[in-house]
Amino acid sequence: MNFIAFLSFAVLVVIILTLIFGMGAYFLYKVREKQRRKGSDIITYEELREESGRKFLFFDEVKYGNK
Repeated sequence: MNFIAFLSFAVLVVIILTLIFGMGAYFLYKVREKQRRKGSDIITYEELREESGRKFLFFDEVKYGNK
């Protein structure tokens, strides 16, 4: 086996392993997000805005009308 063939094989193996690790990481991310949604009491920005009845731009209240 010559040097060029060995390097080609090494590059192929690295690409395949990268794809496998990427798919595994994505799968674990989805599992973690699903578990987080099940047992979480986290309030989203939209729910907080509906609850308070005020409009916010980032963290400053938006002033309407005269200043």
